[in-house]
Amino acid sequence: MRPIRASRALWGATLAALLLAGCSTGTGYYTGDVVGGPDTTAREDASRGGHDPLIDAPYRAETSCASEKPVTVLQRIKEVPFACADLGVSATIDEIRDAGWRIVSLDIGEDSESDNHVGFPVTIVVRKLF
Repeated sequence: MRPIRASRALWGATLAALLLAGCSTGTGYYTGDVVGGPDTTAREDASRGGHDPLIDAPYRAETSCASEKPVTVLQRIKEVPFACADLGVSATIDEIRDAGWRIVSLDIGEDSESDNHVGFPVTIVVRKLF
Protein backbone atom coordinates (compact mmCIF):
# COMPACT_ATOMS: atom_id res chain seq x y z
CA MET A 1 0.00 0.00 0.00
CA ARG A 2 2.91 2.33 0.59
CA PRO A 3 4.12 2.32 -3.04
CA ILE A 4 0.70 3.50 -4.21
CA ARG A 5 0.71 6.43 -1.77
CA ALA A 6 4.23 7.38 -2.82
CA SER A 7 3.31 7.33 -6.51
CA ARG A 8 0.22 9.46 -5.85
CA ALA A 9 2.33 11.97 -3.91
CA LEU A 10 4.90 12.03 -6.73
CA TRP A 11 2.17 12.48 -9.32
CA GLY A 12 0.60 15.32 -7.26
CA ALA A 13 3.95 17.06 -6.88
CA THR A 14 4.58 16.79 -10.62
CA LEU A 15 1.16 18.25 -11.41
CA ALA A 16 1.73 21.15 -8.99
CA ALA A 17 5.15 21.86 -10.51
CA LEU A 18 3.63 21.94 -14.02
CA LEU A 19 0.89 24.33 -12.92
CA LEU A 20 3.38 26.66 -11.26
CA ALA A 21 5.67 26.57 -14.29
CA GLY A 22 2.74 27.52 -16.53
CA CYS A 23 1.93 30.54 -14.35
CA SER A 24 5.46 31.90 -14.46
CA THR A 25 5.90 32.29 -18.23
CA GLY A 26 6.73 35.71 -19.82
CA THR A 27 5.18 39.06 -18.97
CA GLY A 28 2.47 39.02 -21.62
CA TYR A 29 2.39 42.81 -21.91
CA TYR A 30 4.39 45.60 -23.50
CA THR A 31 7.44 46.56 -21.41
CA GLY A 32 8.94 49.28 -23.62
CA ASP A 33 10.26 52.66 -22.51
CA VAL A 34 6.93 54.37 -21.80
CA VAL A 35 5.43 56.62 -19.19
CA GLY A 36 2.27 55.26 -17.66
CA GLY A 37 2.84 51.52 -17.82
CA PRO A 38 2.07 48.76 -20.26
CA ASP A 39 -1.35 50.05 -21.30
CA THR A 40 -1.81 50.29 -25.08
CA THR A 41 -2.59 54.01 -24.77
CA ALA A 42 0.84 54.55 -23.24
CA ARG A 43 2.68 53.25 -26.31
CA GLU A 44 2.90 56.66 -27.95
CA ASP A 45 6.39 57.24 -26.52
CA ALA A 46 7.61 54.08 -28.26
CA SER A 47 6.38 55.45 -31.59
CA ARG A 48 8.78 58.39 -31.11
CA GLY A 49 11.75 56.12 -30.73
CA GLY A 50 11.16 55.49 -27.02
CA HIS A 51 12.33 58.95 -25.93
CA ASP A 52 10.52 61.68 -24.02
CA PRO A 53 12.50 64.96 -23.96
CA LEU A 54 10.96 65.96 -20.61
CA ILE A 55 12.15 62.75 -18.97
CA ASP A 56 15.43 62.34 -20.87
CA ALA A 57 16.70 65.88 -20.15
CA PRO A 58 19.83 66.02 -17.99
CA TYR A 59 19.46 66.80 -14.30
CA ARG A 60 19.68 70.47 -13.35
CA ALA A 61 18.79 71.50 -16.92
CA GLU A 62 16.81 74.71 -17.10
CA THR A 63 14.41 75.84 -19.81
CA SER A 64 11.70 78.37 -20.45
CA CYS A 65 8.16 77.45 -21.50
CA ALA A 66 5.45 79.84 -22.73
CA SER A 67 1.70 79.33 -22.55
CA GLU A 68 0.27 78.45 -25.94
CA LYS A 69 -2.77 80.64 -25.27
CA PRO A 70 -3.52 83.34 -22.73
CA VAL A 71 -4.62 82.20 -19.29
CA THR A 72 -8.15 83.43 -18.55
CA VAL A 73 -10.81 82.83 -15.90
CA LEU A 74 -12.37 80.27 -18.25
CA GLN A 75 -9.52 77.81 -17.84
CA ARG A 76 -7.30 76.83 -14.91
CA ILE A 77 -3.58 77.35 -15.40
CA LYS A 78 -2.95 73.64 -14.93
CA GLU A 79 -5.07 72.97 -18.05
CA VAL A 80 -3.13 75.36 -20.29
CA PRO A 81 -0.45 73.73 -22.47
CA PHE A 82 3.04 75.25 -22.32
CA ALA A 83 5.40 75.14 -25.29
CA CYS A 84 9.00 74.41 -24.30
CA ALA A 85 10.89 75.38 -27.45
CA ASP A 86 14.30 74.16 -26.22
CA LEU A 87 12.92 70.67 -25.69
CA GLY A 88 10.48 70.67 -28.61
CA VAL A 89 7.52 69.64 -26.46
CA SER A 90 4.16 70.97 -25.38
CA ALA A 91 2.89 69.91 -21.96
CA THR A 92 0.74 71.05 -19.05
CA ILE A 93 2.29 72.10 -15.75
CA ASP A 94 1.24 68.76 -14.22
CA GLU A 95 2.98 66.81 -17.00
CA ILE A 96 6.11 68.92 -16.64
CA ARG A 97 6.09 68.39 -12.86
CA ASP A 98 5.51 64.64 -13.17
CA ALA A 99 8.59 64.40 -15.44
CA GLY A 100 10.80 65.74 -12.62
CA TRP A 101 10.78 69.49 -13.37
CA ARG A 102 10.06 72.23 -10.83
CA ILE A 103 9.06 75.86 -11.45
CA VAL A 104 11.85 78.33 -10.73
CA SER A 105 9.97 81.44 -11.83
CA LEU A 106 6.62 82.43 -13.28
CA ASP A 107 6.15 85.60 -15.35
CA ILE A 108 2.72 87.00 -16.14
CA GLY A 109 2.78 89.20 -19.24
CA GLU A 110 0.62 92.11 -20.39
CA ASP A 111 -3.10 91.47 -20.33
CA SER A 112 -5.08 91.20 -23.54
CA GLU A 113 -8.83 90.99 -24.11
CA SER A 114 -10.40 88.21 -26.14
CA ASP A 115 -14.07 87.22 -26.28
CA ASN A 116 -14.89 89.71 -23.48
CA HIS A 117 -12.38 88.04 -21.14
CA VAL A 118 -9.01 89.31 -20.05
CA GLY A 119 -6.17 86.89 -20.56
CA PHE A 120 -2.49 86.88 -19.68
CA PRO A 121 0.39 85.16 -21.43
CA VAL A 122 2.40 83.18 -18.89
CA THR A 123 6.04 82.16 -19.14
CA ILE A 124 7.61 79.71 -16.71
CA VAL A 125 11.23 78.81 -16.12
CA VAL A 126 11.65 75.23 -14.95
CA ARG A 127 14.59 73.17 -13.70
CA LYS A 128 14.98 69.39 -13.93
CA LEU A 129 15.46 67.97 -10.42
CA PHE A 130 15.06 64.22 -10.97
